[in-house]
Amino acid sequence: MWVAVLAGLLVSIDALFIGVSFGTQKKCKFWHVVIINMVLIALCIAGYFLGMLIGDSIDFAIDLVIGPLFIVLGLWVILSYFLFKEKHQAKSIAMTGAFMSIEAMFITIGLTLTLEVTTILIPITVGLAHLIYSAVTFCCAKYMRKFPPMAGHIISGVALIIYGILALVL
Repeated sequence: MWVAVLAGLLVSIDALFIGVSFGTQKKCKFWHVVIINMVLIALCIAGYFLGMLIGDSIDFAIDLVIGPLFIVLGLWVILSYFLFKEKHQAKSIAMTGAFMSIEAMFITIGLTLTLEVTTILIPITVGLAHLIYSAVTFCCAKYMRKFPPMAGHIISGVALIIYGILALVL
């Protein structure tokens, strides 16, 4: 049970620091965060139904797919900041939002495949948690202008990498 709590905490840290990172970028507006999270919620719901659809046909440990996937996503969140930095800030926001949405979809698929009892509340909870965490920290970040956006990306990426390693090891 503590692994599930730790995994949830790491995912929450990801959403928290993505919100901080977005909030400290001049070109990012609150409606960007809302749109990204609406896409994220839709992908979580799609991930839930995909997990339900493929659940019976998977005869291998899903963690062997989820672990490396989260490690790659974590590395991409870190690298995307450096690749698209200030010169391409709008691209950086869009790419980070896309990867955050894909990451949330895979969290939902993983939860759907690993939990014994699954309901539509899984994707809704994952999606709303991302929305709330990133929106609240986005608003708070407006008061933290000295917090470098790079730090948010690095902390988010490292959280996803740790989540991936935990999926492989535990």
